[in-house]
This record gives sequence, structure tokens and C-alpha cells, in this order.
Amino acid sequence: MIEFLIYALKTILGLGIFALVYRLIFLEERNFKLRRVYLLISVFLSFALPLLSLNFVQVFAQAQVNTIIFDEITIYSSGIKNISKASSIPFHKIFTICYFVIFSLLLAKIVIQIIKVNINIRKYNHSVFHDVKLIRIPTANTSYSFFKNIFIGETPGKHDFEKILAHERIHAVQLHTIDVIFIELLTVIFWFNPVIWWYKTEIKNVHEYLADEGALDAGFNQKSYQITLLEHLIGSASLSITNNFNYSLIKNRIAMMNKEKNSKKNNWKILLIFPISLLLVLAFACTKKTDDKNSGIINESTEIEMAYYEPEVMAEFKDGVDGARMFIAKNLKYPPKAIENGVSAKIMVTFVVSSEGEIITDVEQFNTDTNGTIGEGVTVISKAGGTETNNNNNEECLQLLKDESLRVVKMLPVVKPAMKDGKPVNSVYTFPINFALQ
Repeated sequence: MIEFLIYALKTILGLGIFALVYRLIFLEERNFKLRRVYLLISVFLSFALPLLSLNFVQVFAQAQVNTIIFDEITIYSSGIKNISKASSIPFHKIFTICYFVIFSLLLAKIVIQIIKVNINIRKYNHSVFHDVKLIRIPTANTSYSFFKNIFIGETPGKHDFEKILAHERIHAVQLHTIDVIFIELLTVIFWFNPVIWWYKTEIKNVHEYLADEGALDAGFNQKSYQITLLEHLIGSASLSITNNFNYSLIKNRIAMMNKEKNSKKNNWKILLIFPISLLLVLAFACTKKTDDKNSGIINESTEIEMAYYEPEVMAEFKDGVDGARMFIAKNLKYPPKAIENGVSAKIMVTFVVSSEGEIITDVEQFNTDTNGTIGEGVTVISKAGGTETNNNNNEECLQLLKDESLRVVKMLPVVKPAMKDGKPVNSVYTFPINFALQ
């Protein structure tokens, strides 16, 4: 899951850079074919280039998204200890469930829409018009295309019908449906990516500009065509998976029709894809090189043991997770010197329950099931108090808090180690401890 998230972050970066260039250079471009090519190539490259480097970025590997994080224990300087109800559910499982729920709903929506289109193809009579299939449906103000199938309602008059048909035929012969399905599927998979939703909208906008341009090139009067456009916008009931005549951004479409066409000399703009792609390749390649280098140093320096964030069966503590937290809270003591100097801190203690059931806090010796090392065993998340003029004393107090956290965690009673494939394995846990002044 972490690898997927890192890949997704890289695609967001790539899409964002390509989209920024598009908005700066192409947004007012009247060459709609050029805009379509740029959008499709850039979205493809944004998802293809990160595949050059699928290694974890070390900082994300150390974030330990998969680790079991116990609920925080707070110990006050007065000796009062606050223990909330424990939860050992990995955060990444919650994200995974949410991801697949939304993924399933969006995918189901697309499947249902495709089924509806196919039902209409079989349900209503059709005729062949040049190289497309024309299907008349008894629905007012409805027109859309799906591959080379054109659906038009029965109500438009002869002249309006011809204009709508010319518009939809451009969608059909230029195979805009392939673009739509491609971007819809990417939106389903990467629904959390805000830039892909913008791409989806912009690609459909360009499809409409192309269809309007093609209809006008067929010889229709521009003002008459725009009036038809306005009349048949009202009451639209098209499907998002299709290319439809009645589109919401009617104002932009009319504005584009009234603009003067750009010179073909502007075709050079498409070449901007190459330097942007090179920039992204270099960025991703540098990341991969850095990761490989770091991995090599670790392997040369020591023999790396494997520790799992998510074994099949987690390690068991005496009296369970709540018992482990109660044990730590009972044995923790706020160092008097830290109280005296007014130093407080929130500390994350990461430790390994070994395959023999021992607590190990020297975790840098372990590799993980996410192809990265665990990192530091004790991390200070936040700190406060102390005097600015006595940093050495403050650091000493902070070290006392870290030492106290480690002392108690090392005492945790373990009943059974974690299990994977029927064998005991090393497993990783994180315990947040908050030392707070009363």
C-alpha cells in the first residue's frame, strides 16, 4: 500500500506540472486537436514515468504507515496518568477500506452507465448514417454518442436535428469515447487525485470544442448553430460516460466559436512535452538512485533482519493491548529534573517484538516488509518548556524523557511473538508517550 501511495504522489506531481503548463500555454489555444493530443499524452506520461522508479522514498518508508500504533498515554508532572481506550487497528487498513469502497462505487457507476447505453442500442430502432449508427430515442432534449452509436431524441426539428447529428458524428468518428473511458477509469483508480478530476473535465471540454468546430466546418451558420446549442441545453439527461451535445459549459463553447483560429505555427507547443518529461524522469531517477545507494550502505554495514509491520497474527501482550498500555502507564515516572526545568515532550517509541518474544528497541538493525528500514527507535514529535539560554540542560532533560520511555517499554511482558506462514517472526509496534506539565 505504501508503494501505491508513493506512486500516486508521483503521478500527482507529474499531472500538476503538465496541467500548469497547459493552463499557461494551451488554455486559450484554438487548435483543439493540439490540445487533445497534449492532454492525452501528458496524462499517459504522468502515470507511466513514475513506473521508472518504484522504490520507496526513504522518508516515506520511515513514516511507518503500516505499523500498529497504540493510543497515546499521557503522564503529568503531578503523577496523574491519562489512559484512553486502546485501539490497535492499523491506520492503513482504514484507508484501504475507504479506498476500495469509493473505488467500487465509482466503478459500479461506470458499469451501470455502459449497461444502460447497450440496453438503448438493443431497445430502439436504428439506421446507418454514413459510417455511424443512428438511434432515435423518445426522450426530449437528449443527444449523446458512444463509440460509433449516436443517440438523438425525437423532438428536434429537421434543421436542429441535422446540426445535432453533425456535432455527434464528430464525437463518433474521432473516437472520443476511447478518451472518455480512459480518463474515467483513471479517475476511478486514482479518485483521491485532485488533478485527474480536472483532466477529466478539460478533456471533455476539448471534445465539445472539437465537435462544435466540426459541425461548423460542415457548413452550418454559426449563429443558428449557437441558438440550437442553447435551446437543447435545457433538460439534458445524458450519461457521463458518453459524449453529449448538451454540455454545461455552454458559455465557453460559444466563446471559443467566436474566437479567431490560431496559426498552425503554434504546433511547436506540443514539443513542450519533451522537456517536462525529461524533468520528471530526472527527478524520479534521482530518487531511485538515492534509495539504492542508501540500501547498499545498510547491506554492507550489517546483516539486516526482517521485521513485519503486518504479520498474519500480531504479537500478544500480557492482558492484551489494554494490559500493555496499563503496564506502561503504571511504571512510567516523570523525571524530576525535567519537571524542575519545565521540559515536556511527546515521544514515539518504536520497538520490535522478536520471533523469540523479546522486546528490542535497537530497531535500526531491522529491514521491513516494505523494503525499507525502520529508522530511529525513539522519535521526539514535539517538545516544549525549558529556557533558551540553557540548551544543554534542556537536551539533557529531553534525553531523560526518552530514556524513561525506553526503560518501561523494554519491560513489556510478551506472551507470544507474531506469526507468519505458521512461523514466529519479528513484528514492529509504535507507542506514543506524552509527558505533560500539570
